[in-house]
Amino acid sequence: MKLLFTTLKKMLFWSYERGSWQYDVMCVLILAFVFFAPNSLFHTADAVKRPRLITSDELGSANANPETIRQYLLKTDGKDVEILRIEPVTDNDSGKTEYLVYEK
Repeated sequence: MKLLFTTLKKMLFWSYERGSWQYDVMCVLILAFVFFAPNSLFHTADAVKRPRLITSDELGSANANPETIRQYLLKTDGKDVEILRIEPVTDNDSGKTEYLVYEK
């Protein structure tokens, strides 16, 4: 039992000499964790994505309400999204309106 605690203590405080087999095993374990751990460990499902820029030309003549934009995203992406908010942005040069769409 004492050997187990001593080994865990050495691993926790990284006490093995560089080039020893114990050091190499710890490095391999760290690399295996980094490359083989599932993405769900590092990403949360409810994180807010970057806003998408949708132009009024893409929407056509439809009004830019959340339902219209949701239908447009469903058609283009093939999956249903939940829209958190829509921010209209007007281009001063051309006068066209674009929309920043924040989706969940």
